[in-house]
Amino acid sequence: MIVASGCSSVGSDSESLMSCSKFHFEEKVLEKLVRLEHKMDLNEEKLKKWEETFSHQLEKLDEAIKQTEIFVELMRDIQLQEQSRHNDSYHEIVERFKGQSKNETEFYGVQMNSLLESLSSKIEELSVDDKNRKNALESLQNTLRQEQNRFNQSFDVILENFRLSSNRTIEELTARQQKDYEVSMEKRTIMAFSAYTTNTQIISHYTNVKFEKIWTNIGNGYDPSTGIFTAPRQGIYHITAVVMSVSGQVFYLHLKHNNEYTAGSWVSGDGYKTGTFDVVFSLQKGDTISVGSKRTSRVYSNSDNFNTFSGHLIA
Repeated sequence: MIVASGCSSVGSDSESLMSCSKFHFEEKVLEKLVRLEHKMDLNEEKLKKWEETFSHQLEKLDEAIKQTEIFVELMRDIQLQEQSRHNDSYHEIVERFKGQSKNETEFYGVQMNSLLESLSSKIEELSVDDKNRKNALESLQNTLRQEQNRFNQSFDVILENFRLSSNRTIEELTARQQKDYEVSMEKRTIMAFSAYTTNTQIISHYTNVKFEKIWTNIGNGYDPSTGIFTAPRQGIYHITAVVMSVSGQVFYLHLKHNNEYTAGSWVSGDGYKTGTFDVVFSLQKGDTISVGSKRTSRVYSNSDNFNTFSGHLIA
């Protein structure tokens, strides 16, 4: 405003008018450049902050930032070229005014008005270019915000998937450890029994020798009322039995696995005879072992405990 009023006060002085107009133009151009550089600095600070926070995502936008910088540099070059061109025009006009007579003042006034109109037009074009640059920067900022939102959403999804996967993994690991612990505890469990009888017994077809007295029954697999051992768990069992015949009589006994006859013992001749069993069985949980006979046999015993039936888990 001060420059404009000062320029209007000189009136017809051509050189002063040109000097004021030139100063006014340069001041406007300088103001535009300062604003442009200030806004560019602010935008660069914002871009740096975004880059520090989302460096990995902003790598994809480096090309766009470079293009923006090239665009700004191009705008600077255009403005400098325009300024230089207009400065040259001003010098040319001043030289012409010096060489022309005062009678040509009106003619050059017309030329000056035309030049001022041209300058105004150029300034408007620069304003349009500045507005386009602002729009480009706003578009870039919107793109950055969209990328940030997509990154945040992707990061949240990744965290949720990781949390669910970690929970499943922990649950599976806990279940596996519990199962391994149970298996280990089962393997560490001792299974053993040892029983005997003091009674003489008559064993008929499909019956068992009842060893009614117990020394050991760890795991409660042996039933003294039936003479049957039932495997409490799967494993390898060592089974032994010693049975004595009545003096001078024959007996024919077997170890029975699930009521199937396996190892046998045949005893005959004068006096008392003993039959023995020593077998290793691979038993499933619930399998049974007993001492029986395919035909009628008599088993002798008394308080000396001649007849025994034993077994234990070995693996």
